[in-house]
Amino acid sequence: MMRLAAFLKSYSDSTFTNPHQVALPDEPRDCRGDFTHMGAKYWGFESKRHIATKINRTGDGFHFNAEGHHWLHLGLTSRSKITRLTISTKWFTGNQVPTISAQLTDKQTGEITLVLEKQRLTPDADHAFDIDPTWATDCKILCFHEGGIARVNFYGEEGEALYCQDNILEKAEICHISNEHYGRPADAVVGKREQDYMFGWESARTGFGEHALFKLEKETSISSIIVDTYLHRLNPPLSCHIFGANFAAEALNDVENLPSLSLPGWKVVLPNAKEIIPEDFRAYMGDQQYLASGFSEFEIKLHLPDNPIWKPLVSFGHLHPDTWHEFTAIEETAAVNAIYYMHYPHGGIHGLRVFGA
Repeated sequence: MMRLAAFLKSYSDSTFTNPHQVALPDEPRDCRGDFTHMGAKYWGFESKRHIATKINRTGDGFHFNAEGHHWLHLGLTSRSKITRLTISTKWFTGNQVPTISAQLTDKQTGEITLVLEKQRLTPDADHAFDIDPTWATDCKILCFHEGGIARVNFYGEEGEALYCQDNILEKAEICHISNEHYGRPADAVVGKREQDYMFGWESARTGFGEHALFKLEKETSISSIIVDTYLHRLNPPLSCHIFGANFAAEALNDVENLPSLSLPGWKVVLPNAKEIIPEDFRAYMGDQQYLASGFSEFEIKLHLPDNPIWKPLVSFGHLHPDTWHEFTAIEETAAVNAIYYMHYPHGGIHGLRVFGA
């Protein structure tokens, strides 16, 4: 029985620690005597408090929900048959998660299996749970109600590798970049979670919609896209918007000189339903030109030019802090040789991968 490689895709909260350590094979480190601005340092996942207890609406007592919980979503690097889960609370001597449940998901079949239900954890201990052999690509650990877990490992039989395809952006030419203040789009293309600090493409805070254009080496039908905000806890963009186009060879060579109005962009929708499509949206927002309309609150929506060259691959993808976002419902299936990536309003992404054939 072998240990199966896994990584942390997302989590509800880990205010006190770097939660990505929870998926490592390493023995949880003894951090006694080490301190950060958050207090004593711990290895693994540790959530904030009071997920199950809230002050009630009348302000004279508390509301308790026994089903309140934090959670961890782990992905396996291969679709695997899992037969054992091990969970360590090493060094968590009074702040460990008291009770956990575990759900395994197999994306190939869509099956979700509850393999552990309300299992108790003890302080500063290693726990092993044998389960019926279950094929899975993902695992969600539910933490009732809060606390720390040092390590989660999976054991079983390794199957088909996941996420091992070539990232077609690695051989693409990158142009038409809006902002490279703290990092470049090329850094996101090669981002593979090899750092334990923020790395990738991060723009300045003055942006109102960042973008980069990729000229692909070959025409490709896109099957999935990964946007990874790994360790960008407080500075990820709010959303991503990804488009593809297929140009003739001569037009592709000159695509970076496309007028901005032929590219997907942004428009303002005022409370009176009037639409404003600024020629320079960054200047419109940065110079507060909207005040001339008489409104200080309004909607900002995606604007596609008439007869658009660019077809949506992911028209509106919500982004979250420190999360592996996997978009598989690709909207345009025809082959493309250029990709226009946008995110709004600004911020940082660690990884950008595009898979296809």
